Amino acid sequence: MKKTIIRFAALIAVSLLGSASCSSNLGVITEKSFLKADGKELRTDYGKGKAVKLHGTNAGGYLLQELWMTPTLKTVHVKDESSIYAHLENRFGKDSARELITAYQDSYWTTKDFDNVQALGANCIRLPFWYRNLVDENGELYADAFKRLDWFVSESQQRGIYVILDMHGAPGSQNGSDHSGVDGEQNKKGASKFFFGDSAPQNQEKYYELWETIAAHYKGNPAVAGYDLLNEPYCTYRYNSGISDEELHALLWNVYDKAYKTIRAVDPDHIIIMEATWNPVDLPEPETYGWENIMYEYHNYLYDDYENAQGKQIANMEDKLGAIADADFPVPTLMGEFCYFNNYSAWDKGLSLLNKAGVNWTTWTYKTIADYGNWGIYHHSKTIGKINLERTSFDAIKKFWSTMDKEIPNTELIRVLKKYM
Repeated sequence: MKKTIIRFAALIAVSLLGSASCSSNLGVITEKSFLKADGKELRTDYGKGKAVKLHGTNAGGYLLQELWMTPTLKTVHVKDESSIYAHLENRFGKDSARELITAYQDSYWTTKDFDNVQALGANCIRLPFWYRNLVDENGELYADAFKRLDWFVSESQQRGIYVILDMHGAPGSQNGSDHSGVDGEQNKKGASKFFFGDSAPQNQEKYYELWETIAAHYKGNPAVAGYDLLNEPYCTYRYNSGISDEELHALLWNVYDKAYKTIRAVDPDHIIIMEATWNPVDLPEPETYGWENIMYEYHNYLYDDYENAQGKQIANMEDKLGAIADADFPVPTLMGEFCYFNNYSAWDKGLSLLNKAGVNWTTWTYKTIADYGNWGIYHHSKTIGKINLERTSFDAIKKFWSTMDKEIPNTELIRVLKKYM
């Protein structure tokens, strides 16, 4: 414990001393803005320039719907992104299904949303995507596979905003949860066919091929902050899977290592980001694998004490940051997802805590339905409701999904966020 306190205090001290030199408002991102890791810092000019702390949010619900937070009703045959695709294709055909998905995505995130993020003072958006955004059901790359991602990166670049490309849903699903595109409901481990089952080797090969394609496409692009290899591997069953820590670690770390080598073969420069689910113990010493120019990522949620009446939201983040400091990995840290829930004072204290600890961070998330309060910086109107894809006509779905741009600011959360971005 003493070791943890000393290291955490040192981390805060270094952060405070260096904060004046850290860049936040970057203007238009140019080649000189290219980020690389330098010890525990991110620096521009390929690691030789100014220190940068990334502060921003996630574009959750945009390229991959989670039905709890998006205006689509969960029904018997529609429960996640994969079943949205399957059901729409079954009802209307593949081309019409893609037309509907396109209408949703075109409306969900527009140039106005980039302006909103810029107005916050943010310099980063973590962009969750799943593999089907780029390839069809047979794994074949769409002719226009990168059109939407390229637009997102370009619009961000013009506003001085970096983009983290986040593989939120891998082929076969890495966690059997709705945010991977496949909801295994009561059998999430069984639905995790990226890691387990006869098809796991083939799914992993598709994953490596996809990262190779992505890395080759974005090689040299300074607006891309890094490649987030795999969102929340194992997730809810991480600590009750019945599989030993050693086996789970070996399985995940070998995937990370092969993905790292695959990307490095085509892109030697971009930061590669590796996630712990959920704590530093779930990541290796980088030198064990010879990894360089990487960043380690953590997520932090405490669903108890939603109102922070007992101060648990802050205590929980303090514990996470203490564990990170104690691990003392020689790489930058990203708190890639977190939420302090209902108490704005908790947000104020919690964001200050993250900045003082010198970590990079992106909130979860930019937009949700209004029922979920501070999960979203912006909200879909309460009057919009949710659409039933099983009972609604093609024209009605398209009309409804073309109104995803109608949003309401969460003004008090925005006020707090602006202080720390």
